[in-house]
Amino acid sequence: MDDSEAGKDQSADRWAGTGSDTEGADRLQAGREQLALGRSDRAEAAFRESAGLCRAAGDGPGESAALAELGELLFITRRFDGAAEALRRAAELRRGGSDAGLEGATLLNLGNALQQTRELAEAVEALTRAAELLRLAGEHHDEHLALTDLGVTLQALGRAEEAIETQHLVVAHFRRVGDEHFLAIGMSNLGSALVAARRFAEAVDVLTEPVATARRIGRPRAESLALGPLAQALRGAGRYDEALTVHRQDIAAAEESGHLHDLGTARGNLGQTLLGRGRAARRAYLRACAAFRKAGDPASAAAAVYGARRAWLGIPDPDRRPHDPYDDVRWHAAARGHAAFTVALVAATVAAQLWGGPLALFASVATGVSAVLALAATAGFGCFSVGQYAVFEVAARLGVFGLVVIWLALSVLLPVGLVVSLLLGAEHRDWAEAIGSVLPVFLVLSFLSTGPSSAPTGPSTRDETAR
Repeated sequence: MDDSEAGKDQSADRWAGTGSDTEGADRLQAGREQLALGRSDRAEAAFRESAGLCRAAGDGPGESAALAELGELLFITRRFDGAAEALRRAAELRRGGSDAGLEGATLLNLGNALQQTRELAEAVEALTRAAELLRLAGEHHDEHLALTDLGVTLQALGRAEEAIETQHLVVAHFRRVGDEHFLAIGMSNLGSALVAARRFAEAVDVLTEPVATARRIGRPRAESLALGPLAQALRGAGRYDEALTVHRQDIAAAEESGHLHDLGTARGNLGQTLLGRGRAARRAYLRACAAFRKAGDPASAAAAVYGARRAWLGIPDPDRRPHDPYDDVRWHAAARGHAAFTVALVAATVAAQLWGGPLALFASVATGVSAVLALAATAGFGCFSVGQYAVFEVAARLGVFGLVVIWLALSVLLPVGLVVSLLLGAEHRDWAEAIGSVLPVFLVLSFLSTGPSSAPTGPSTRDETAR
């Protein structure tokens, strides 16, 4: 972890404990020494061995200490599932003990791990309990670290107003004790929660202070964590040129801090603001993907790739216009693929007309149907639209409406035509042939009409609370 997370590191060291079993305690100390030397593999083996020895000896405090150290190590190396498992067991061993601060610190670290495994409801429980125990123990700094993480988790759960209330408590505490670094982080999180609540004007006002504070005290990562939400607030308020400037400042601050995940997030946020502006958005997303991969975060890298696909397909930023249920990568890809198929079919029709014969009529009908669908898709999905004007908004709605009308008509006519062709017999094979020529179009429309799949638009928040 970097220097901005020093508060949590100090808390973990203070509350780790050593245990009572002699052999297990020796292995625990050996693991700490290996970790100090940067030998994480050997340290992990020592912590696991220490936990096993203490468990065999019935030494609960020793086992919990070893598991707490193991969980911290696994968290640092981004193996969050293993970290959550180890810390969950450590918290169980320390539950109801005489040292409320020790249990609270373990629950704080567990809540951090559960954030990363997306077990957010359990994270809220752990962090709420951690804040209560740390308050009872008089550890007010760590209490407000737990409240900071609690607010971030509530925001991730969509409970923005509760997150705002929690972050107000954090800001008030660090302002009262005069800790400018954690005050800047708290205000950044408060501003991010205001953005989530779509209170953009308030967010801009709140986030101006932590940016200035972080610059004054020389904390580039804290500056980056404030600039990201500020850019989102400006974008939400419709101030796109200012948002682009702040995005670039965010990228510069993240590069200065050397935190790859923050760099990927900053570039991904820039890509989201640039959506609908051509290659620049795709380039920003691809550079975000590269940063996430270097940071060892495949989930965020995959989200950045999804954003790059949206940029390539010309899907604009959803904040720029009313939500369109068809504004999805799958629909846009289908539109482009169908347009390419139509071009090939037109060429085949021209050849059939020149050649003559029975294929000419079939090709003409198929091309006509496909052309209608291609025009509807092009208008409805905006893949080839230039700019963001009202005429394209109207065309989009008409195009989607046209697709639905065609699908509904075919869904009625095809069964009727099939029954009629069967009743008339073999002397009217043209009915069956007509149905067979239209059936593929109906199947494609039926697949599309199931509705677009939901997927994230790209990375927009930090994966960790900076400390």
